[in-house]
Amino acid sequence: MLNHHKINASLNEFAGASKKRFNDALAALLELAWKYKHLGADFSFDADETLYKEALLLCVKLSDGCIEDARKIAYTLITDSLDYADEEVAFETALSEKYAGMSFDLAGEHLLDLLSVWVGLALAKNYTKGYLRVLISRYINNPFLCPLWREAGIKRFGWGPGYSFNIYNQLSLIGGDLIIDAARYAEWVDAMAKGAMYYVRHRGSSFDCPECDSLCGKKIPITTPFERPHPRCQCYPEYFFEPMEV
Repeated sequence: MLNHHKINASLNEFAGASKKRFNDALAALLELAWKYKHLGADFSFDADETLYKEALLLCVKLSDGCIEDARKIAYTLITDSLDYADEEVAFETALSEKYAGMSFDLAGEHLLDLLSVWVGLALAKNYTKGYLRVLISRYINNPFLCPLWREAGIKRFGWGPGYSFNIYNQLSLIGGDLIIDAARYAEWVDAMAKGAMYYVRHRGSSFDCPECDSLCGKKIPITTPFERPHPRCQCYPEYFFEPMEV
């Protein structure tokens, strides 16, 4: 079965990889933005069609890179922890790359929205690109604490509830879910191949979650794949090899 220490090591590995990709994308987007600094306070990545296309390509590169990192790290986790390993089955069947790509792309769209405001405010103040980079690295988790945003009187940002301003954090969490989903699916196939008859779901955290509480503790036939009902779910299966008694 999956080793919890290896799971945590895989998540930490992805966090480091995605942070590097995020920082590279951020630097490239700022370089691109400064080519259009003549827009001044009206700067936005969608203010110019060519600018917008180039920015989207950088976000796609960020998204695709994170997905590829997650794929490789999950495959290593699977092969190190289980006798059975099938990368294509684990990814194509278990977690749906279409959804994963949409999620990463959403983080990229938020990054463009957020940087549009940063750059516009900085250009209005005639700040240098280097100084703006320092401000972003210091305040990107909470832009409203940045002097630029406070002076401009910006108190809200129109993403709605539930969206983090820490785009890197979004990438890390999404990638972590991909890795765990793929590994849990491979673990289920592995247990089924070894003759498991059923499994029991257990809580892996103490956070209040009625959805997980309603699923845990029940005997579930092995023919039903183990699935995590929501992002960041830490529930895990315990497999049994004797006939299931109802």
